[in-house]
Amino acid sequence: MLVASWETPVTGGNVSLYNETVDAEGNPQPIYPTPVIGMVGLIPDLTKISGQAWLKKGDLIYVLGMGESSQNPELSSESSKIETSPTLGGSEYLAAIHGIVAGKPPRIDFELERKVQSVCREGIRQGWVGSAHDCAEGGIAIALAECCISAKMGAEIHLSFNSANVGRWDEILFGEMGNCIVVSVAPKNQEIWESYLQEHLTKMWQKIGLVCCAESPLRVVSADNQVLIEVAMGEMGDRFYNAIERRIASV
Repeated sequence: MLVASWETPVTGGNVSLYNETVDAEGNPQPIYPTPVIGMVGLIPDLTKISGQAWLKKGDLIYVLGMGESSQNPELSSESSKIETSPTLGGSEYLAAIHGIVAGKPPRIDFELERKVQSVCREGIRQGWVGSAHDCAEGGIAIALAECCISAKMGAEIHLSFNSANVGRWDEILFGEMGNCIVVSVAPKNQEIWESYLQEHLTKMWQKIGLVCCAESPLRVVSADNQVLIEVAMGEMGDRFYNAIERRIASV
């Protein structure tokens, strides 16, 4: 019923619950349960598509599906009956940084998801949206980093909350949630794009920053001017592109 309401063709699926592998010493190790759904989509015009990389210096950066209340764990979304705050439960951050696989993954507000996806697609087809990248894996900080790495351009990000209202910065930056897409838009399209957002997403969007040049870092700042992240493009690129070689060398 859900798939039918989304008008999304599902071509197949599989759920692997009991697969195992062996570690370096030959001991059996379980593989995480992995549900997979195969789906297809239609692109009416192949000249109107967007990747995750920023396009130009000076482009404006927005986040869709995340209002100010969504970024504050103490508040809930005005347009949603389901709590849409980022969560560290089952996140890549917990697994990669703390070696913990635990907690409940984020819940999906399907109504908001449908709106966000529709707005993003229409923005691309109208030529307003230059790049688009989801925030599902690793949270908004990782999504921004991947956009910068792909484009080889930095970004200046100003989040709309301050230190007094945030209990945990790691939850805000690396907490995962559905319904959330980072996009970039050329300044010439700002007025029409924001008008469209206000009509179709009401308060569930934010303008959060600006695309910078190749020499600029990814810099994320809070509303009270606390620098949360500042990392050079060269450092991010090294960690990303040389990760496999580094891991192999450490074995």
